[in-house]
Amino acid sequence: MQESKFNFAFVFSIIVLLVFSYITFLGLVYWKEGDFVMPCLLTAILIASVLICVYVMCLAKATRWKRIGTIGQLFFGLIILVVLLSAAFPFTNFLRVTKDSKEISKRVTEVCDAAISLDKAYETYVNKRIEDYQSNLSIIVKGKKANPTRYKECVGGASGKTDEEKISNLSKSLKNKLYPESTITIVKERHNWLEGARNASVWNPFTPSNIQEIDNQVKGWVDNYKNLASVKYKGEDSIEFNYESFSSKLSQLTNTYTVFQRPSFFSVIISVICFLVMLLPYIVTRKSLAGATSKKNKQQLYI
Repeated sequence: MQESKFNFAFVFSIIVLLVFSYITFLGLVYWKEGDFVMPCLLTAILIASVLICVYVMCLAKATRWKRIGTIGQLFFGLIILVVLLSAAFPFTNFLRVTKDSKEISKRVTEVCDAAISLDKAYETYVNKRIEDYQSNLSIIVKGKKANPTRYKECVGGASGKTDEEKISNLSKSLKNKLYPESTITIVKERHNWLEGARNASVWNPFTPSNIQEIDNQVKGWVDNYKNLASVKYKGEDSIEFNYESFSSKLSQLTNTYTVFQRPSFFSVIISVICFLVMLLPYIVTRKSLAGATSKKNKQQLYI
């Protein structure tokens, strides 16, 4: 029966410790903006230190291990309490994240929608620019007798037998520069990725890095479109591509979780409760009968 009690207490304490450690780990991940190295290391230290201390306390109580007496057991118990109270800092950090979870999801959705609209806006920009280019070339062709130099500079050197063919070939060439065929595949992949990133759960340890990635990726897409739009052919009055609709504040939001605040009262209470649960295996461990017998024999010798 005693062994059954010990096993149940040990398993229950392990489960509680893992749940507590996972929440602490998430708080550390948001603190490091999605980097796993430091959070994994600190969480491993948390779990290992608590388990080792509980094991030593139980071993000292259940055997005749005289090197660790009552004071030593209290010392290891104090270590457990200090470690769990220290974890209240990242624990509180994650509680702040869960509190802002709706705001995080809302902003992620807004950025994903803005990114999808970005591709449509650029496609509209390209079509309008090609249309204006064709109109300009038509005007130049009509006035080639009045301004042959302008005609030769903008249209004359193009491939094609007729002016119409030359205008068509120049328009296709410009469109290929502004909107390469590979863009269609890239846009499709982007949209698939955005749909997956849209459903951001704060309980997912990859969410902090995904938020940073969304921010960086969309900004990179805007810059990429601007670079493509920088190509200019002679004979066109092109305008720069701007997408003012995209204004992401995801980084500003997640940056608030990179600084630990004072642990909340709730986090401290949870740490204390976790500490008491960690003591269950120690509490149900039976004291060494051999140790008690030895102590009784010593008392009889003095009598």
